[in-house]
Amino acid sequence: MSSLKDQRDQLRQAASARSAAVELRHHLDAVPAGQTEIKMSLAGASSEPRFVVPRSALDRLVEILDAIGDGHEPCVVPSDRELSTGDVASLLGVSRQYAVRLVDDGRLPSRRVGNRRRVSLTDALAYLRRDDLRRSRRLRQVMVEGG
Repeated sequence: MSSLKDQRDQLRQAASARSAAVELRHHLDAVPAGQTEIKMSLAGASSEPRFVVPRSALDRLVEILDAIGDGHEPCVVPSDRELSTGDVASLLGVSRQYAVRLVDDGRLPSRRVGNRRRVSLTDALAYLRRDDLRRSRRLRQVMVEGG
């Protein structure tokens, strides 16, 4: 159980992250669309060091700040990472055997490494988005039919 001080710190962090996300998004919106690198400097640095940051990295930073602002603990993982069926099961919130069935049925692309199945993180996340969309459509349909 977290203390009241810990909860206050988490709320302050979330508010700070939300504010930073809004400000960074505002600055990124002012950058021309074709510009892929952005020159930055650190505020308060005596010599004002300048460095270049890829726009895509700053876009991801906005997503991370949004997640922290929503009270989530973000995780940064390379998109080409491969997952075991156990990892896929944890990500999808299903049993490992169900994840194996998704792979074996061809609903989730994979490759074999020895006798083990490996699923790319990108494919697993795409499946998760499709499944969430399918379930929300079904829920809306049930609500319309039942209402």
